[in-house]
Amino acid sequence: MKKLLIIAFTLALATSAFAAPGKTRARYSGTIEKYDATTKTLTIKKGEKQGVFVITDTSEVTQGKTKADASAFVAGQKVEVEFVLDGATKLVQKAKVSGSATDK
Repeated sequence: MKKLLIIAFTLALATSAFAAPGKTRARYSGTIEKYDATTKTLTIKKGEKQGVFVITDTSEVTQGKTKADASAFVAGQKVEVEFVLDGATKLVQKAKVSGSATDK
């Protein structure tokens, strides 16, 4: 009986560990360097580093507390994104823009 419980517990752990392969969630924040509406790529600068993210049709964009769209991305604004990795591509799920480009 004890062995059966150990096997069942091990299988439960293994199943949950592989439930969503390839979808690692993370956050990144910094200053918008540029947004390319053609390729839907958002470049965010954080110190000396840059992060490049893809805005999808399902990405939720807010400016302050107001729902917005990708036109809210203006160079110089602060932004925080929540994204998932799809291979090496960073797909934005949520983006929160704060301040204005003149608030540097």
